[in-house]
Amino acid sequence: MSVLARLSASGMTTDTYDKASEQLTPRVLSAPGFVAHVAFVVDGEFHVSEIWENRDDFQNWFDNNVKPNVPGVEIDEVREVHNVIIKK
Repeated sequence: MSVLARLSASGMTTDTYDKASEQLTPRVLSAPGFVAHVAFVVDGEFHVSEIWENRDDFQNWFDNNVKPNVPGVEIDEVREVHNVIIKK
């Protein structure tokens, strides 16, 4: 079942996000189970939401790519989703 993963990164700025994204974007695009990624700032704190085809693919990606390369990142929640619609 597809999942929505919500992450936050304490102390991250748009500049540090852009540097990490430059390195990680090519990898995530080829990661098994990856569907979508959005990044945004709320009240000065950086957040990311991602859709993955399943929890295991997300967790593998996070453990092997995000956690070692993005200081201060935390998983806020991972929830199963009922439906995902993406315009192609």
